[in-house]
Amino acid sequence: MRQPTLSLGLAMLAASALAQTPAPVIPESAYRQGMPDTITPPPVAASTGPQFNRSGFGSAYARAGRPTIAVLWNREFTDMLQQHSASQVSIDTLRAGAVSGEAVRVPGYSAAQVSGATIGNTTITTQDVKTQQAQRSSPVERVDLQMRSAFMQTMASSGVRLVDRNVVMRTTAAKQKGGGLDAQQVETDALTRHAKLLMEVLNTRDAASPTGWATYVSIKRLADGVVLAEGYMDGRLPEDAPKPAPRFEADPRGGFREIVKPVTVGDTGKLVAEQTLARLGEALNR
Repeated sequence: MRQPTLSLGLAMLAASALAQTPAPVIPESAYRQGMPDTITPPPVAASTGPQFNRSGFGSAYARAGRPTIAVLWNREFTDMLQQHSASQVSIDTLRAGAVSGEAVRVPGYSAAQVSGATIGNTTITTQDVKTQQAQRSSPVERVDLQMRSAFMQTMASSGVRLVDRNVVMRTTAAKQKGGGLDAQQVETDALTRHAKLLMEVLNTRDAASPTGWATYVSIKRLADGVVLAEGYMDGRLPEDAPKPAPRFEADPRGGFREIVKPVTVGDTGKLVAEQTLARLGEALNR
């Protein structure tokens, strides 16, 4: 009876040692990267979740007369108006005359300087313009430009007529006559003259976003200020949105592993633009 007991104990000891052996470290070069799929992906069930219908948006946009849209990228169109303040400076002037010993008191001058002199006073009024508006934080320039280019290109490729704020402001200011220019007045005149809709695109930090930044978009009608659509988008697809077919590569230990494609800044900008256009299309259909 001792021999089977010994054999069983040795088997259990070997199994325990095998279980405690760490998994081998497999280098990335061992995988079949860049090769065709090793197995046929399983079929993906059709989803009825929200997605961007480009042709549907195009029809709604055309029926609305293809309105021009001014985009304010990471800039708010706030109610902060320019505040004017006036200040006065009083300047005393003195013309030399005959010097006498008579005591004359004039602030800032001795009696010898003032005696027989002509004294004048000039008041100068200056105007100060103060506009205090908090500066918005934004991603580093590289990330900001990648997101902006993907967003704007998606808009333009969908047929949206976009208006650049800086261009219309400069051309409007060049046509105005007179001296000083009120920047806010120029901006308002330029936007109302060249655009029908105003789109504010504001980026804000969000740890839930794949890129660390989320985007708030608000679309308003310039003629009367009516809000047509708003949305807060963190760059993630809705849970009921259709999922792309998975891709796999061979695992050197046997079996397969799924290839997970990282979310890029460009992907996020494109997705935010499509979600924005979907909301705008719904508003234009109402």
